[in-house]
Amino acid sequence: MTKYQPSQIEPKWQKYWQDQGTYNFEYDSKKPYFYNLVELPYPSGDLHVGHWFAFVTPDVIARFKRMTGHNVFFTNGYDAFGLPAENAAIKRGIHPKDWTYANMESMTKQFQTLGTMIDWRFSLATCDPEYYKWNQWIFLKLMEKDLAYLGKALSNWCPSCQTVLANENVDGGKCWRCGSEVIQKEVSQWFYKITDYADKLIWPESPKVDWPMSVRVGQNNWIGKSEGVEITFPVQDSEHKITVFTVYPETIFGVTYLVLAPESPLVSELTTPECEAAVTKYVQEASKKSELERKSLEKQKTGCFTGRYVINPVNDQKVPVWVSDYVIAGYGTGAVMGVPGSDERDFSFAEKYDLPVIRVIGKSADDLSEVLSIEEALEEGILVNSSQFDGLKSPKEARPRIIEWLISQGFAKSKIQYHLHDWSISRQRYWGTPVPVIHCPTDGLVPVPEKDLPVELPYDVDFAPKGKPPLASDEKWLKVDCPKCGGPAERDAETLDTFMDSSWYYYRYLDPHYSDGPFNPEKVKQLMPVSIYFGGAEHTLGHTLYARFMTKFFKDLGLVDLDEFANKRVQHGTVLGPDGNKMSKSKGNVINPDDVVKEYGSDTVRLYLCFMMPYEAVGPWSQSAIAGAYRFITRIWDLSDNLSDSLPDKASLIKLNQTIDKVTGDLKSIKTNTAIAALMEWLNFLAKKPKLTKIEYKNLLLLLAPFAPHLTEQLWQDHFDKQSIHLQAWPAVDQAYLRDEEVTIPISINGKVRDSILVSSQKTGDQEAIEQLALERPKIQAYLKGQKPLKVIYVSGKILNLVIN
Repeated sequence: MTKYQPSQIEPKWQKYWQDQGTYNFEYDSKKPYFYNLVELPYPSGDLHVGHWFAFVTPDVIARFKRMTGHNVFFTNGYDAFGLPAENAAIKRGIHPKDWTYANMESMTKQFQTLGTMIDWRFSLATCDPEYYKWNQWIFLKLMEKDLAYLGKALSNWCPSCQTVLANENVDGGKCWRCGSEVIQKEVSQWFYKITDYADKLIWPESPKVDWPMSVRVGQNNWIGKSEGVEITFPVQDSEHKITVFTVYPETIFGVTYLVLAPESPLVSELTTPECEAAVTKYVQEASKKSELERKSLEKQKTGCFTGRYVINPVNDQKVPVWVSDYVIAGYGTGAVMGVPGSDERDFSFAEKYDLPVIRVIGKSADDLSEVLSIEEALEEGILVNSSQFDGLKSPKEARPRIIEWLISQGFAKSKIQYHLHDWSISRQRYWGTPVPVIHCPTDGLVPVPEKDLPVELPYDVDFAPKGKPPLASDEKWLKVDCPKCGGPAERDAETLDTFMDSSWYYYRYLDPHYSDGPFNPEKVKQLMPVSIYFGGAEHTLGHTLYARFMTKFFKDLGLVDLDEFANKRVQHGTVLGPDGNKMSKSKGNVINPDDVVKEYGSDTVRLYLCFMMPYEAVGPWSQSAIAGAYRFITRIWDLSDNLSDSLPDKASLIKLNQTIDKVTGDLKSIKTNTAIAALMEWLNFLAKKPKLTKIEYKNLLLLLAPFAPHLTEQLWQDHFDKQSIHLQAWPAVDQAYLRDEEVTIPISINGKVRDSILVSSQKTGDQEAIEQLALERPKIQAYLKGQKPLKVIYVSGKILNLVIN
């Protein structure tokens, strides 16, 4: 084959690798293990170049690690349950199972077209009963430990469809199915007590694993551990009490109002008759807003007076009780104290509703001219208007003294509070893992016996909402005998959230058909933790947090001896459409890799995706740039016609070893774009040579092999060895040729040497660069006196002569 034709060579080598088992992983303890993991994708039906971008760099790293002597484990699977499949069923009349399995087959073929070294023998799909059986087993273990429970939480509720909606199914505050206005409603659902693991999930300042600072800080903020006190306010003329949590008890004397969450049962119990109509209307309006909308710092706070007052226990002052949607029932006690003299947002609320403002923190005991916010008071401030605590410095002196006093008086108790909520794990949807619980009128909640797992998902189910979960429509599946008393009972009709599927799959990968437990503990000991986990930044507060929780739970069960499941986390960026917008079918800017492969071949696409930007960056697809990547590959192909058996000269050996060193270092740092830049620079150097030595070409192919596996395999077996290039060792650096020698080049003017320059031996062939360096020398500029040379004569690496008047 004289011309580079990717359509001819790529399918050939993909079949060869498959037939030869080139990428088959074997448990071989003689080599160090390297577990290379990419977040398992959702089987949406087809891949776009964004998927390829996420997977190509990990594939390059897997190949590099294999060539550097590691036993690399690299597989892929599918996060196959979820709402999109159910939506497709409703919209298109396709069963979710049929739609999902067809998509997985299509996507697997696309991944294989990419030429990855994924070992598909270890693949799994989370919708297979063989997999989700262990979802149910884990659920039962959590239930045994009182870490799974049935509770209530605010959810998107469609009054017309009588069902819970996911956030993505709420469009402009309305149901995507029927257009009805969605409200927030407390709905019964299953939870995992992830809050019991809050302290274990908080990242230490210096963790033993290499996870991005943004992930660690983001998760710690989300967990939101706060040490403070709960203060109890008696309700005037009532037996009721309202308890609030605060981390700023030193501001207690500045409380001028209390606020209840609209969902708090105290709202209806405390609201006076004259305020009932206004409060009821306000609560109804609040129910239409999502939690995210209500917590937004940008929105203006609104509220409604309940007509009731509490008594501030420290000074017996009457404090009005309001209801406001910026308070969330699920955080703290569902009530907060308003301190407008020390908090800007509280001040805005007080100003809007003409509530008193009492300053309790000032610059000094005598100077109240400037209000200090709580943030400022954390560093400096003096308590004022605070009775016996006046003059104490805030917070170091005042806070512990006031806490001690509040507790001694019976007004408060110490409390550690978390922003983190328990993990809502169940959904009123069909396409997911059935909850392995039976509801018995006699025995209550009865776990499904382990011997009866899996509780399989029935096929013939009405997906359209009828005011109950879809599984409840299958009477044959729903009705069951209670395993405890034998009486008539019903299965739980909800399914587990897909975050459950993805919270532990990386353990199952190691032995996907293991039948004695969720995963093979011996294989886990051999291969875990994951060496590098590649994935999206959008999973900082969801998937990766749940995965860390599951690992810590497995450790408590004695199944693993790991604190973290992955040693390193690397987060990929996003490939935008050519128009600079996020790729979307509706915008018509999606780049289908199949189309690009037909035109350029997958090696070109791989190379371009590795070169276009750093792995963590965001940037648009460029058709002209990918054409440049194709030209680069074609030049390497064409060089094979110009090979020599001679040995490289010293300058060539220096350039060769510098390139090996640069590419090796960049791949260790996962900087594929700069590694390719180094290869491009070396190619320009090699292309200038009348003959290219086989030693240089051989090393060029080895360095390029992780990026362009098909091209390099073809050229390798054509010119060097019939054993696959991907089974070869990575080139080693010869330190003797790593240092660059400098050459002194004299500069003469009209035949007389006037100065000299030191340049790299690698730069001596670049006359334009040598000439520029010479003309910048102060001595030479003095002789030229502003004139340009009439003539320039350069003897490469020897002398530069300038001819002037």
